Amino acid sequence: MKKLLVTLLISAISFSVSAADGYKIKLKIKGLKDTTCYLGNYFGNKQYYKDTAYVDQNGVCVFDGKEALSGGIYTIIFNNTMLFELVVNEPYIEIETDTANYVKNLVVKKSVENKLFYDHLFFITSKQKEMKDLQMKYENESTSESDKEKIKSEISKLNEDIRQFRYNLMEQNPNAFVTVLLNAMKEPELPEFDEKNDSILRIKQYEYMKTHYWDDFNFKDDRLIRTPVYHNKLDRYLNKMVLQRPDSINKEADWIIQQLDKNSELFKYTVHYITNTFEKSKIMGMDAVFVHMAKNYYTHELAFWVDSAQVEKIQDRAKTLDPLLVGKTAPNLKLLDTAHVNWVNMHKLEAEFVVLVFWDPECGHCKKEMPKLAQYYETIKDQDVLVYAVSSDHNEAWKKFIRDNKMDFINVAVPQEVYKDQQKVNEYVLGGLTDLASLNYSATYDIYSTPQVYLLDKDKTIVGKKLDTDLLKQVFENQFNIKGKEVKDK
Repeated sequence: MKKLLVTLLISAISFSVSAADGYKIKLKIKGLKDTTCYLGNYFGNKQYYKDTAYVDQNGVCVFDGKEALSGGIYTIIFNNTMLFELVVNEPYIEIETDTANYVKNLVVKKSVENKLFYDHLFFITSKQKEMKDLQMKYENESTSESDKEKIKSEISKLNEDIRQFRYNLMEQNPNAFVTVLLNAMKEPELPEFDEKNDSILRIKQYEYMKTHYWDDFNFKDDRLIRTPVYHNKLDRYLNKMVLQRPDSINKEADWIIQQLDKNSELFKYTVHYITNTFEKSKIMGMDAVFVHMAKNYYTHELAFWVDSAQVEKIQDRAKTLDPLLVGKTAPNLKLLDTAHVNWVNMHKLEAEFVVLVFWDPECGHCKKEMPKLAQYYETIKDQDVLVYAVSSDHNEAWKKFIRDNKMDFINVAVPQEVYKDQQKVNEYVLGGLTDLASLNYSATYDIYSTPQVYLLDKDKTIVGKKLDTDLLKQVFENQFNIKGKEVKDK
């Protein structure tokens, strides 16, 4: 029942058409006159304005052009509001409706595709109302068990009516838009599994659903990109059905992209969507998906929609992030301690865990977060954990902040003289005390804001990143069973 209701919320999708004589869309909208309407089109999950037409005193407006519109679902827009959708798959379309109810009162005067589309929509809408009424009766406390059984039978009958209606429509119109639409929207029907263990049953159902999720989707039909269906299906699959780990996402992304023509709009949209979505993901470690996509698909050969300068920028970004991914060995740092004596080599620190934090005493957020981290560290520091805290300026303000906030860390910074004297840089680097990657740690670790917190294991492998104190605590407790101990005031 829930799956049906979700399906009913997805309104439409469509086709492309090639017509030598361009296009003409004639609308008559009773109750609308002497104004302007707009024709919009979907592209993925967004809509764009495509054409403008004047509505005369009789409510008639005509959109037309010499070049055929790319097939898909288009929308009629008035006063920044979508009035209704229509299928563009024929050179001439004629529709009438009125302002009392644009969709309910819509009549298709000329367009085979829109006739099929709205017949399907009206049928589903009527069944949806029946389904909702039955659900309310079923959930009513006064409904007896025997009546509930009857309601379940009625619901099953409704589902069968819908299934049969769709089957007949597709069978009778194999080349129609609505058939492609229904196939694209279709979800696998779960078979009966001979399994009594509920946990194993759910796993089998999930695996079947995931394996057959794309069975009836036509990856070669570019018309589907100009509908909301592809985006919704792709988004649900990658963010809800696939295990939320970079390796799993990358594997599924590669499989989907392999189904697409490399010069198609579907290819372009898919590569852009996956790359952009997981670059911005709030799930730790998902930048690995961005790196994978950038390295494999944002190339001069494949990214036909991106200019060379942008391709280089994306590739450079991937190269910066690649060494900083969860699972990689953290780039080493060798920086000067507070006494201005010892250059502390991070990779040589002996501890089960190293918390690597980048901060600055003048940073507003650092002024709140660093004392909090210091307090938390007091509760776990006897559990083989060290904090390697890196700052940009080896100065008195830095030292004072450390003292005032009792930051019992390995506190290191870049000595001030390297900013003024190139000879000092040469002396420190050539003398083996440090290296350029350490002195330029902000570039090495992509530090564009502070504080930035990494968690490293005993081998200096990155096991966590982009953490704050609260998240660090969760990772320690949930993943490594390190719990803070009560600390008495000194």
